[in-house]
Amino acid sequence: MGRFSTAEAVEREPGLTARRRLVIVGSGASGMLAAVSARLAARGLGIPDADLRIVLLERNPRPGAKIAISGGGHCNVTHEGAVDRLLEKGFLRKNELRFVKPSIYAFTNADLLGLLARYGVPTAAREDGRVFPVSGFARDVLDAMQRMLREASAELVTGCRVDGLEVSGDRFLLRAGEARFEADAVILGAGGSAWGSSGTTGDGVRLASSVGHAVATVLPALAPVFFAQSPDPGLVGVTLRGVGLVAESGKESDMRRGDILVSHRGISGPACLSLSRSVAAMMAAGNGAPTLFADFFPGHDEPSVAAFVLDHASRNGSQLAKSFLQRCPMAPARLGPGARESGLGVMTIPNAFVPEIMRRAGITEGQTLSVMTRQQRRELVSVLKRFELGKARKVPLDKAEVSAGGVSLSEIDPKTMESRLHRRLYCCGELLDYAGEVGGFNLQAAFSTGWAAGRSAALALFVRPSAGA
Repeated sequence: MGRFSTAEAVEREPGLTARRRLVIVGSGASGMLAAVSARLAARGLGIPDADLRIVLLERNPRPGAKIAISGGGHCNVTHEGAVDRLLEKGFLRKNELRFVKPSIYAFTNADLLGLLARYGVPTAAREDGRVFPVSGFARDVLDAMQRMLREASAELVTGCRVDGLEVSGDRFLLRAGEARFEADAVILGAGGSAWGSSGTTGDGVRLASSVGHAVATVLPALAPVFFAQSPDPGLVGVTLRGVGLVAESGKESDMRRGDILVSHRGISGPACLSLSRSVAAMMAAGNGAPTLFADFFPGHDEPSVAAFVLDHASRNGSQLAKSFLQRCPMAPARLGPGARESGLGVMTIPNAFVPEIMRRAGITEGQTLSVMTRQQRRELVSVLKRFELGKARKVPLDKAEVSAGGVSLSEIDPKTMESRLHRRLYCCGELLDYAGEVGGFNLQAAFSTGWAAGRSAALALFVRPSAGA
């Protein structure tokens, strides 16, 4: 974990007696791990702490504000499993997966959990793979990280918002109000623009842009979706389990599968959080408000669902259509007579949705399956496959767990997090143009990219390539 390897063919820079200063903007997950990693890398080279001054500049009164409130105050620190599986599950866009891959392999979920354990924070994975501190308290993770900072002899300056960054050769000047900070290396780890109440308002992106970095439009990700018209009050608070969620705008569409929670303003839940980035992008493209649909039978096409409904009706003609829908399987793995038996553990369509499904399909309250017309069956199948939930009005950035967009990945070295434009300038964490899925993937990426940035910065300050490198 973060070890310095002689296989990298580096040598200690000779004649270094002057103190070097590393300034890190932001003391969230990526910033704090960058400080710890930088100190460990320097110590691994035999550099006295006095020769590397590490300073974190934090705009909030305390570090780690977002860690403290993440996961509803429980802090989903990472996701369990092999790294390749973690990457595949957590980063659906290939270019973003390729970018975070080197840093996550260099500082894995196992490395992170081992580090936390050494600081007295045991963790446990839930059935869905999400990893939390055993205590259930995010503050335990934050307390451990602050102890790491103290042991790393890192200086923390709070209430210090960086207004400007200037680059002059291998030297940097950071302005924070009347204060000035000179640095030999700078790490931007100030987070993205989501959850503005936690102090993440895009400062790092702004600073990177001010020194020439290209910035992709910042969009909310892992956010609820608010509708133009509030959902039926009878559906508010109801959860659809394992269904498909589809967003369509013009010729654009995207889909996720998972749980959806109907709220008084729209929808939330894992499937919505995962899809919200695409919804926000569709809205930003200006092609009209996306419409969101629930698919009660994901994985089965309309002809298969139609055959299932017809087969059931032919054998149970006297059953009320309402009773059928109340016992109808939701998101079944297979279709057939056994699939509708709730006793087999298959989820059924929530009763609250049944009257609305019937209304949209044109089926009356007392109608039996035997008297349903072909058109009614066709309409019923269409509604079950494309139940319109609403038109998107807003994907609120201030309610998003993370933001997408930010500093262009093409301008950052994925192995070191060093800028390709400015030597000894590093970017890490959420200010980069990636966004993982819900489940601890974004915190893992922040920890890993921060670790890579800190280690790389320390090595850049104190070592040089050998002649044979």
